[in-house]
Amino acid sequence: MKTLLHVAFHGIFWLWNLTFLLVVYVGILPFIGIPLAKATFAGEIEREFLITLVGLIAVPTICTLSGWMQFRKRPLELMRLFYGVEAPFFLLCIVRLFVLRELTPASNLIVGTVIICIFAFVVELLWGYLGKENDLYLRFYRSRIAIILLPWAQLAAHSLMLFVGLYVGVLLLFYAVPAASVLLAAFFSFRWLEAFWWQLTHYFWSALWTIPTFTILFAVSASLFLAMPSGLAALYVHSGQRILRAFAAQNGGNKTAQIFLGVVAIWMLLFMVLQQQPQIQAFKLLENPPKTDNQRQELLAKSEDIRQGLVNGYLSSYRYLGTWEESNQIHGMYRDVFKLPEPILQGLQNSYNQLISPFLYQGDRTDDQKAEKLYAQFFDTPLQKGEREAVQRALKSTAILDDAKAGLLNINQKKVWLKKQAVTIKEQGNWADVEIYEVYNNQTFDVEEIFYSFSLPESATIAGIWLGDTDKLSSRFPFTVSPRGAAQKVYNSQVRRERPVDPALLEQVGSRHYRLRAFPIPPKLGTWERNNSNNRPTEMHLWLTYKVMRSENGWQLPKLGEKRNIFWTKDTQRIRNGKAIQGFEKDWLEASLPASSQSSSWHQVDINGYRITAKPLSDRDYVLPQGKRFAVILDTSRSMGNQKQELAKTFDWLKQKVLANNQAELYVTAAGGGEPEFIEDIRKFNLSKKTFYGTLQIKEMLRQFVQLQGNKTYDDILLVTDEGSYELSDNSKDVPKMSAPLWLVHLGSLPPAYDDATLKAIQDSGGGVSTSLPEVLQRLATTAAFAKQIQPPVQPVANAETKEKVEIKPTVVSVVDGYAWYLEKATDAATTSPGFEPFAARMLVQGLSKQIDGKQLGQLDGIHAIAKTYKIVTPYSSMIVLVNDEQREALKKAEAAADRFDRKVENGKERLNKPNNPLNTSIPEPGMAIGLSAIALFLAANRKRYNRC
Repeated sequence: MKTLLHVAFHGIFWLWNLTFLLVVYVGILPFIGIPLAKATFAGEIEREFLITLVGLIAVPTICTLSGWMQFRKRPLELMRLFYGVEAPFFLLCIVRLFVLRELTPASNLIVGTVIICIFAFVVELLWGYLGKENDLYLRFYRSRIAIILLPWAQLAAHSLMLFVGLYVGVLLLFYAVPAASVLLAAFFSFRWLEAFWWQLTHYFWSALWTIPTFTILFAVSASLFLAMPSGLAALYVHSGQRILRAFAAQNGGNKTAQIFLGVVAIWMLLFMVLQQQPQIQAFKLLENPPKTDNQRQELLAKSEDIRQGLVNGYLSSYRYLGTWEESNQIHGMYRDVFKLPEPILQGLQNSYNQLISPFLYQGDRTDDQKAEKLYAQFFDTPLQKGEREAVQRALKSTAILDDAKAGLLNINQKKVWLKKQAVTIKEQGNWADVEIYEVYNNQTFDVEEIFYSFSLPESATIAGIWLGDTDKLSSRFPFTVSPRGAAQKVYNSQVRRERPVDPALLEQVGSRHYRLRAFPIPPKLGTWERNNSNNRPTEMHLWLTYKVMRSENGWQLPKLGEKRNIFWTKDTQRIRNGKAIQGFEKDWLEASLPASSQSSSWHQVDINGYRITAKPLSDRDYVLPQGKRFAVILDTSRSMGNQKQELAKTFDWLKQKVLANNQAELYVTAAGGGEPEFIEDIRKFNLSKKTFYGTLQIKEMLRQFVQLQGNKTYDDILLVTDEGSYELSDNSKDVPKMSAPLWLVHLGSLPPAYDDATLKAIQDSGGGVSTSLPEVLQRLATTAAFAKQIQPPVQPVANAETKEKVEIKPTVVSVVDGYAWYLEKATDAATTSPGFEPFAARMLVQGLSKQIDGKQLGQLDGIHAIAKTYKIVTPYSSMIVLVNDEQREALKKAEAAADRFDRKVENGKERLNKPNNPLNTSIPEPGMAIGLSAIALFLAANRKRYNRC
């Protein structure tokens, strides 16, 4: 009997390992492993796949060598090596990389404990008890500390091993019992003989080795899986008992018991503490909106706990295998296999859920939506933007790709390298034509989109954008000026990873805000393409031109607000007016480039029956307001708390420089269930006692202002806010009409964009935006002073494009960038300024937008016609680059639609695909782990190639 067992032990160990190694080294390694390694080192796929391959090959290989060198004459030790080390470590590798996702503290505890126990079992297998003299003991004989600590560490590890053996054994037993029943039924059905016969008749020579090989591998894997629960539990419990007895014999039973109970108690305490998932407390804290400042401050003090909880709820699908309610795998298996009654099935499922509780989410599968909403309301920013790194890490743990469209998760991502950047300036006196030429090089193997959010001086005007595969100007694709909604619709329809076609979109999303997107940046050549001499384009070339008035510092360049996917390094080639420069690594562009002269001159242009005049201003032309009444609206959302110091300086300046000759009344907005407040004298407002909480959008703040305003009238309305969260804006057009010019003062920096309804409210009221309250008040007073100098009568003027008559008041359109811009009816020939027409067209659009009702398509078409004639970007008209007839036809249809001017908010939110829930699957197939591994590795190695087909 003993001899028979030894033969069985040898058979299990050597047959499984040798068969598996044959499959790996003859089948997987040459056809999957080598291409996979090359693709990994080339950066085509994630390193986790290569680690999987190394783990799957290394563990059986090392164990096979160890078995031959040390245990070939000890069959019992071979079984201990197989069931105690090789099988659990191999299974752990499979489960970690193909079942588990991003590990949580609780799951880390379980996985870490299993690894420690496997390692401790290896030490005990090779050297036995470390408290007696052996090879390992002799290596540390000079280290007294090591001699003392090693037995204690071994005892601690083997104390846990007793529980790990039972834990893993019981867990596997849930699957082994129904699997054994199914395997036996399948075997005695003899249907597998039909598959063998088909293989022999169709692929005879390959069947001669594949059938025996995979039969042995399947049979041994099945026996491994079925015997593993009892084998692993017995080996680990026996190993733990052996070390406990040896330690007790050397150090006494009381000390052994104390250490054993202490280790177990500490581990159980950690287990219970880490089982407390943070989203439960976070949801409870935010269940009811706070009504007092004290309640808001209490919540703000717990911000970190709330943040961890909401992020855990949002990423629950990426951190847990499923929810308690959806975990019904055991219930389904035992129902289908054994037809057990419902109470027993539910009892088995509940017991199983208790065992795997560290991997189950304590909540509902829709908690991600709840967490996302609460995060935005509490932290005043989208979760994907505020927790970008956490979301990216979770996506990477499941190998789920993000969208082709550059969203919030792509902010500051380094996917597309700016290979070259050239700026060319052609001076035209006190204005200039500026061209920015860039070359993009994709560092990934997927098509990518680049995204720039930037600002220009308010009087500057975009003049063109082009795309190309090369630097040849003759072959580049030109732009089309299109209604903003139509252009956005067509562009977004083209941004997809399947059948990518080059479009680019340049929009004006504020008085000085612009948004540039280009797609697709072609992927880098893969290994297969390089080996087959593929000559497809690997770069994108982009040209952007604009016209700008000279400032005190020279010619202002675009100021970057936000970038997505694009990055630059010290190796980026920078050229300015034909000369290479260095010193750039962090910045996109310089703030400005020097001008050759400082002369100023008037400009006067007649377009579409109107005359636009640009008059240069000197320092003495600027004044501050006198005898005015202002409404100051204060944004009290959470993000404004970061601008508290700047807000205090702004209010101090207002009190010292303005309120002596003017009046200002304060409207304090409120979020999160609070009530807005009116303070008649702004000097009585105590900023230090104000709690900034929650989220507020401009529309809501204006509604609160109108609610409190009543019949009070003002000369100007000043909304003091910060950069805000444009991505949280909605597409509603419900913005109250302002009774006076609305000016937004953004402390810190300008926002990336405004939704069109808010932008329209600013334009219709005759207001604007700035980052400085002194600049706003100076512009208001100076504009009013120049307006008093012109009082001609109002006359109806026919629009040259639509023939519709509009009453145009001679007015000062704006005082900005060192110039006063006038709009009036053209009565005689104007002094011509060749090339200045785009500036005039921009100011004409700005002036007309104050006079018309933006809801009538005829009037919007008239303003768009001006932009189309003079080829400029405006808040109503965008530039889009199209490359084929299909795109042009789609744009034609979009331009004819009634919603051609309806632009949607680009919130940047990416639609994340949730991983499958493995706990809803049915009976596991024996050998499934091996099959999944091979399939996953094969798909990983070939995924990029399929995407390009």
